[in-house]
Amino acid sequence: MVTALREPHLRSVASPSVPDWQSRCRRGRVALDASRPHQVPNNREGTKAQVMAMGSILRLEIAALLTGVAITPASARGQDSGSPPRRICPAVAAGLWTTAQLVPSPLLVVSSDHVGGGVRWQITPLLYSFGVTARPWRSFVIEPIARHSGSIELYGSPEWACCAPGGHTSWLGRGGARLYLPLIEHGESLSWSLGGSYYRATGGGGGAAELGIYTISGVFGLTVTVSPTLFRREVITALSIRYF
Repeated sequence: MVTALREPHLRSVASPSVPDWQSRCRRGRVALDASRPHQVPNNREGTKAQVMAMGSILRLEIAALLTGVAITPASARGQDSGSPPRRICPAVAAGLWTTAQLVPSPLLVVSSDHVGGGVRWQITPLLYSFGVTARPWRSFVIEPIARHSGSIELYGSPEWACCAPGGHTSWLGRGGARLYLPLIEHGESLSWSLGGSYYRATGGGGGAAELGIYTISGVFGLTVTVSPTLFRREVITALSIRYF
């Protein structure tokens, strides 16, 4: 009798029912999850991607403003996707282009016995872009992406570089060709150029070679022009400021 009474008691202690075993497992998992420290997600990569996207949008808005194309928000484009892009009137676009061309690039003029300053302007009558498929041939008004994604251009450049020898005028003119190649983000973040030109100054003319590097969609850059026969102005470094 004693053995018969003890066996059910032992079985109930050693072999709990299935629902009771499952509830104990669930309570154990809850306690274990509560004891683990909370992990804070790393948003560094997401923040970096957002900053790069904002920078690209800003560069596109600057280029669109200068070329006369108005960029609308994505929500507005979704509401009116069938409407053509709005453009400012040709007179305003021509005024913007003329104003941008009047902004000179400052120069640092260096020779063996002289250091001076100067200013330079540039105009591009013809450019062929092999970095874009839409309208590869451009003239005068040229978007930065068309130039710095890969292109070849013909240019003219009047400049004033101090100081010509013998009291002659320091004005001179250049005409040449330049090759642009992209380095980072199709040239929007970084690009470089290699060119050659012929200059005409008081007392004669000669050849010159040029090397440049550009950033922020090509708006700002640094170029070095070497003219071996341009006395007292053999090496000219320019802070290039280009909007078109």
